[in-house]
Amino acid sequence: MDAAPVATKPPAGVGVTSVAVAMARARETAREAPLFRDPFAAAFVAAAREWLDVPGEDNQWDSLVAWVDLFYSRGVVRTRFIDDYLAAATAGACGQVVLLGAGLDTRAFRLPWRAGVRVFEVDTAPVFAFKERVLAGAVATPACPRTIIEADLRDDWAARLDATGFDPSVPTAWVAEGVLPYLSVGEARHLLTVVGDRSAPGSRLTFEHTGKGRQAATVAASTARALSLPGAGKIGAHFKGGLGPTGRDWLAGAGWTTRAEDRAEVGRGYGRPDVRLPGGEFVTATRD
Repeated sequence: MDAAPVATKPPAGVGVTSVAVAMARARETAREAPLFRDPFAAAFVAAAREWLDVPGEDNQWDSLVAWVDLFYSRGVVRTRFIDDYLAAATAGACGQVVLLGAGLDTRAFRLPWRAGVRVFEVDTAPVFAFKERVLAGAVATPACPRTIIEADLRDDWAARLDATGFDPSVPTAWVAEGVLPYLSVGEARHLLTVVGDRSAPGSRLTFEHTGKGRQAATVAASTARALSLPGAGKIGAHFKGGLGPTGRDWLAGAGWTTRAEDRAEVGRGYGRPDVRLPGGEFVTATRD
């Protein structure tokens, strides 16, 4: 779905990575047999390009395109995996969904939600300033009650979430899609501690994890390859490591039952093996 140029700039810093994720979703949607369809992704891409594809040193577009070329398979498999995770969670006990670092996520608009499910999106004000303008231009209508919370995940985002009608007594499906690597170990664990404090029994959580041992070494090599791309340093400068190699063990000790699925196996299951950036796992956790 195309949209007219948007006056609001796309987010800078870590936020610009959400444009790359939208680029991957737009590319996937255009395929003959896509893993998912996002009718709004192309509008985000077109609006962002107005600002990012410019002459000279300020051009970020070429590096984003190169980044998407490398991460494409991983990104679209992750999107489909989380789509399926949310379908299963909300078909069960979870009546709330919280997207942490939501970026340009459009699941509130593009997924079929059962009656009673409410989606909360948490991200910074610059992200939503751009996102809401593009969605308005695309005449997008959410398929469920949707609430945005303008907050940095390193600050007191939870108080703002609570103030919008979030009910911690209701099982919740939490999504931390691609956000943890931009936090330090301490920040990531604090974030998930706050999540745990607001998670009723039966709540669920999903995120990507590097794993340990050989798997962690494979992910490190893949990341180094990605950061060698021209212009990738601007993106890589924001990486802080996330939960660290023992993050899943830490989460299990914090009141969650965890399950890990090898990212490569998940990709093969969807018919999308990722030979360019192997390694890593998808973690799904259930609150005890």
